[in-house]
Amino acid sequence: MGTGWYAAVTAQVQAGDTVAVVGDGAVGLRAVIAARELGAERIIAMSRHTSRQNLSREFGATDIVAEGVARVKDLTGGIGADRLLECVGSAQSMLQALHSTRPGGNVGFVGVPNDMQIGDTKLFHSHVGLRGGPAPSGSSCPT
Repeated sequence: MGTGWYAAVTAQVQAGDTVAVVGDGAVGLRAVIAARELGAERIIAMSRHTSRQNLSREFGATDIVAEGVARVKDLTGGIGADRLLECVGSAQSMLQALHSTRPGGNVGFVGVPNDMQIGDTKLFHSHVGLRGGPAPSGSSCPT
C-alpha cells in the first residue's frame, strides 16, 4: 500500500483530479485506492486482465482502458490526465505515462526501472513533472 500511496503523493493527486494508473499489479491496484482516498474525481485504470479490471473498479476506478495513450486522450477530451501513476517500470510504460499526462500535469513513478531511458527531449517538451523512486513507506502512508 505504501508504494501505491507514494506514487499518488509524488504525482500530487488532489481532489477533483483525473488520474490514470499504468500497471494493474499489486502496486497499481493500491495506487487506485490511494488516488480515490486523495479525492481524485476520475480514475482511469490501464488493464488487460478481467480479474484485475474488476478489482480496479471495486477499489475506485471509474474507467478501464486496455490500450493507453489514445484512449486516455479520448476520455479526457484530448488533453490527458492531470496525474499519472506509473507502477510498472518499463520504458514502454514510462513513455505511455508521459504521453498520457496533460501539459502541466505530473507523473509519479514507482515501478522499478527496467532498461528505462527517456531519450532526446521527450521529457523536456512534455511540460510534465516527473517524480518518484523507492517508496519511503514508513513515512508516506497515513496510519
